[in-house]
Amino acid sequence: MKIFKNSFSLFFAILLIFSNLGTAPLAKTQTSTSDAPVNLQIPKLAFDDDSITLVWEKPEDYKDIVDFNVYMDGVKIGSALKDNSGPAKEYIDSFYENIDKDDFHVDILIHNFTVENLEANRSYQFYVTSVKKDGVESAPSNKIEGKTTPVPEVFNIVDFGATPDDDTKDTAAIQAAIDAASTGAKVLIPEGKFTSGELWLKSDMTLQVDGYLLGSNDPEDYSRNFWVYDYSTDERSYSLINAHTYDYGSLKNIRITGKGTIDGNGWKLDPSKKPTIDELGNELPFYFAGNNSKVTGNVKVENGKMSPLDLNSPNTLGILGATQSYASQEMGMNVKSAYSTRSSLITVRGVDGMYYEGFTQLNPAFHGIVNLHSKNIVVNGTISKTYDANNADGYEFGDSQHIMVFNNFVDTGDDAINFAAGKEPTGNAWIFNNYIREGHGGVVTGSHTGSWIQDFVIEDNIMYKTDVGLRSKTNTPMGGGARNILFRDNALEGIDGDGPFVFTSAYEDANAAILYEPAQQISQFRDMKIENTTVRNQGGSNKQAILLQGNNDVGEVYHENITFKDVKFDNVYSVKMDYAKDIKFINVAFTNVKDNNGSPWRITNSTGLVFENTTAAPVNAAQKPKWSKGAAMQAVSSEDGKSVTLTWDAATDNLGVAGYTVYKDGEKIGAGYTTTKESSFSVSGLTPAKKYTFKVEATDGIGNRTSDGPTTKVKTNGGADVTAPVLPANTEIKEPTTTIPASDTFSGKAVEVIYPGFTWASVTWDAASDDTGIAGYNVYANGKLQGFAKTRNYTLSNLQPGTKYDVTVAAVDLAGNKTPYNTTLEIETAAPYAIGAPSFNGGLRAKVEKDKASVTLSWNNAKANNQEVIGYRVYINGQPIRPEGVDFTPINAEMTTAATTYTAKGLEPGKEYTFKVEAVGKGIKYSKRERLSDVIPNGLVRVEGYRWSGFGPSKTLTLKW
Repeated sequence: MKIFKNSFSLFFAILLIFSNLGTAPLAKTQTSTSDAPVNLQIPKLAFDDDSITLVWEKPEDYKDIVDFNVYMDGVKIGSALKDNSGPAKEYIDSFYENIDKDDFHVDILIHNFTVENLEANRSYQFYVTSVKKDGVESAPSNKIEGKTTPVPEVFNIVDFGATPDDDTKDTAAIQAAIDAASTGAKVLIPEGKFTSGELWLKSDMTLQVDGYLLGSNDPEDYSRNFWVYDYSTDERSYSLINAHTYDYGSLKNIRITGKGTIDGNGWKLDPSKKPTIDELGNELPFYFAGNNSKVTGNVKVENGKMSPLDLNSPNTLGILGATQSYASQEMGMNVKSAYSTRSSLITVRGVDGMYYEGFTQLNPAFHGIVNLHSKNIVVNGTISKTYDANNADGYEFGDSQHIMVFNNFVDTGDDAINFAAGKEPTGNAWIFNNYIREGHGGVVTGSHTGSWIQDFVIEDNIMYKTDVGLRSKTNTPMGGGARNILFRDNALEGIDGDGPFVFTSAYEDANAAILYEPAQQISQFRDMKIENTTVRNQGGSNKQAILLQGNNDVGEVYHENITFKDVKFDNVYSVKMDYAKDIKFINVAFTNVKDNNGSPWRITNSTGLVFENTTAAPVNAAQKPKWSKGAAMQAVSSEDGKSVTLTWDAATDNLGVAGYTVYKDGEKIGAGYTTTKESSFSVSGLTPAKKYTFKVEATDGIGNRTSDGPTTKVKTNGGADVTAPVLPANTEIKEPTTTIPASDTFSGKAVEVIYPGFTWASVTWDAASDDTGIAGYNVYANGKLQGFAKTRNYTLSNLQPGTKYDVTVAAVDLAGNKTPYNTTLEIETAAPYAIGAPSFNGGLRAKVEKDKASVTLSWNNAKANNQEVIGYRVYINGQPIRPEGVDFTPINAEMTTAATTYTAKGLEPGKEYTFKVEAVGKGIKYSKRERLSDVIPNGLVRVEGYRWSGFGPSKTLTLKW
């Protein structure tokens, strides 16, 4: 099978961060090194006391390579293709043997290998060679040294009171084992079923799940007050397993491994569906595909409270998803807000070094494995079986960096591998050698695109029966987007949803509850390459092999600079492009196009398209319209000066000009892609005695638009307008309200509420009038111009949280005359949300008391951003000092002391002690309680959240005799 040469050198250098060991020079050999593997490395934390995992990159020229041999201490120990034991490999082999029988698809290369049965605490040297079709090996790759860990101390949860295979909750016992674990230790969940609520992991530990960990279905077992981003407006619950800090990077080196199962207990199995039998004959679970109403069945408000929840009802599709949604409705949330409070399976925040391997994830109430504000994350050889549970993404990454996802079997109810970005970028990701089946998207960027999702290599994966292969989704209010993505050497089969490739600005989620500040520049997908990829047998109702959908909601926004090279499509639908720019198709083949009369192309409002050696390349794309050398535009003003008639010399095009776009003072006239089909146009709504500049550009049938069209300047007739706009009878400036319908309140009465934004606020007013016309309105905040509104509505942005502003408005007519409205609106943004965690200035002071058995510690007050520092935790040799009967978690307010001094007593002379102090900040947020909006102002309740520092002053000393 032909493997196309890749010339796109991109991103791999950044992946060096994963190698925690140095590299040696290439071995000297008479064989050419041009086809040797490169950047052999051990991913972060991908080793233990008896195994080491290796990954490497393909050389630049890999077209004749079929395998890689792995050498340890100079001796060949196996090949990646024949001896890889990960969960994806058997499915990949089956795909080529049983599905790709005619060798249509690209052959992917396996470039990971786990070396097992090693000795503990021993160093080994490794290198890898490429193997060509004729069996000839390349020179060695770089050589690296890897060392296994010592045999770890094991903390078995059974020894701490956990009992398998019964109905008791084992939360306390499991947490006790975690808390007691020493640095580098392993907390073991042995064979058997154990039930638990939320758990909190700590640095430098492994949680090994060899048994079955089942999430409790009691909502009281999961803390609330979790927000995805600091500025999020939807309140969630914490997960079954959590590694959590707002002091980013203070949690580090955490592993979750094992051969067992982690079950979120989120949804019921769907008894109406036959069990799914996968490609290897294994049975896969089929969970209910619920939503925010079906999760709790037929519950409703009766006599001012919720009707009972019946988990046994066939109408109730959720389990933990149902109990958490129901409990939130009892607290006053409506259906949509309550639905957002479900727990994910695993959530990691602020961790530097996070490793997942081996275990199976099942049935989360919300998402699967969520990684936020973390870095150096590796997902290797896990199994995800969450189909078709709502929102059940396999692996999600937000505001995170340096990510590897490889060797996984993924069958999910939502996106398989999903990336999001709040106000910080997410990127530097390498995704390879995965078998992805079902699910909404194989690899997905969005829908959270507040910042950039960037710098990805996605290669050598099988995507089978997913709704989409590569999916990029957002909507108009968001900023950022996705860029710098290489998608190569992937095989896509049976894509049966939105299409193999989707880039859209029109994404909607009926269950979403989060609000965003309006972006200054809306989101875009750009600078991507899809290379050496095969796509066959597309199904689904959305008939498009490629969807490229920008928008013109707030001006023309294109998705641009995306290249498809050496890509084969067979038995697929046609391509649909709208507002696409500088898209290239090079060596792209279509066979058996199922719609559009067999033509692969449906193109509108798109420009700069390039087709080389591509099936049925549209003739229109090859040439944009042209203007004659002397093309000119003429402008004639009406007598009253309120309109101008423009005429121009027609442009030419190889297939004909479809229309013309007219610009006034640099701004496009009209909402459509073109303003008129004629070579003349009357511009109305002008003001007398004013200078204007007009320009026209020609467009062909697919949207190729010129950029060198004729221009003209004109001064309209008549006398200058010096009359200011006339104010309306009602000059009140108001904040728009949101209606809480009667069905969403306990009282059964509809309520109007105002939801303040953290950094934004919307205002509205009645329209002014003018004899020549209103151009718009200046909007001021505390006397400073905030922006210009063409309508009588405006959203102020970039405000400060928890701040009052006096908002004023002035009407502006077409001549620039202004009339201020004679009213002022005082608005107040939402209380400032906490940012980060407390921090210290200065070290820890330690005074040994006269008894030689006590040490008095003192430190400076910690400081925090938008938080009140309320207390401190003191640690001695890594163990917290806590009051009797009190549990410490990363999110509660329990502390050792509220003072900045503490005396540690009962110490032993001659023994070394390390003391450390952490601080907690209390932040405030307001959460929606729509059902109580008639008794609570705007239906918002004050929620207190606690953020502990992870970094803090420490001191080590030895008590003298």
